[in-house]
Amino acid sequence: MIAGIAGTRKRVTPVLLKAISNLIKGAVLGPALVIPGVSGGTMALILGIYGRLISALHSFSLSTLKETLGLLGGADRKARLKTLWDRHDMKFLLTLLAGAVISVFPCMLLINYLFEDHRQATQSFFLGLVALSIIFPLRLMERKSAIELLCALGAITIVVSLGINQDRLKAEKENAGPAVTATAESPGFESAPAPDHTIGNCVRYALSGVVASSAMLLPGISGSFLLLLLGIYQDVVAFLNPLSPDFDLLLTAIFLAGCVIGLVLFARLINFLLERCHSPTMAFLGGLMMGSLWTLWPFRSAESYRPGWPGEEDSAMGMSLIAFLAGAAIIAAFARYGRDPKSTEGRSRGKAEA
Repeated sequence: MIAGIAGTRKRVTPVLLKAISNLIKGAVLGPALVIPGVSGGTMALILGIYGRLISALHSFSLSTLKETLGLLGGADRKARLKTLWDRHDMKFLLTLLAGAVISVFPCMLLINYLFEDHRQATQSFFLGLVALSIIFPLRLMERKSAIELLCALGAITIVVSLGINQDRLKAEKENAGPAVTATAESPGFESAPAPDHTIGNCVRYALSGVVASSAMLLPGISGSFLLLLLGIYQDVVAFLNPLSPDFDLLLTAIFLAGCVIGLVLFARLINFLLERCHSPTMAFLGGLMMGSLWTLWPFRSAESYRPGWPGEEDSAMGMSLIAFLAGAAIIAAFARYGRDPKSTEGRSRGKAEA
């Protein structure tokens, strides 16, 4: 009997540790979904769960809805529920979701404070995170040829072009006057009236959810960054957060529905690309991450918002350097602690972990 209890304990402990590990990874992933310039896909890649996450999301389709409705009647419902649960890796997804929910709402309240009062140090920290994490997709490439180089250059061009466009929009708003302009210390956080519930506005937030969630799956592209480009980031952060006085249940439901649709649809495309052209896809993802460094660079020209060097009397330079090194050190710790990225990604793409 004692031996049986010991054997059960040995089986339960790894399962519990795996659940705790995934919960922590979800808590780390949550803030990456709402921080402009940091992609949830980047963090998932760093944490070694990118392939498994894409595979789990790819498993959802219209047949999932049909099978779920079929559970309302018929025989062997328990067996069919278990099959459906395992096929979609629901334990993994729900554990990640729980961890993300725990961390994401307090993070939303913290973001405005950090960007308003410590923007340069905050962006330097994010710069360190992303800069060092570029090694992950590059190490996952099975080959390195001219095709992969072109894919990386194309991705860099796309993201830098988006960053230049963002810089142009900020410069135009600065020149238009203070009434419609974000401060130099908190770019992208313009004051805006509370969103209404018109049909056009609801459609706008639903489509924004599709676009943002699609970008969240791509390392190097931040869904929050795209919301900044669309001019609705501050509104979304306000009405999504139950801790905020501007919380709006209807708009939250509409936006999250768009996110779910975008995740399911775009995950199928990413899964297809990883299976059919793995190395070019990884090269493209690495290029996206390289290009995002343009947006994350903390020191900007006051006139054009383009990246520049800090002045000799810039008091934030020392703190920014420390923050950059801290971000890089965290990624280095992840890389050292985690398993070999090639074997991790390969196993994740092959089948979900138990």
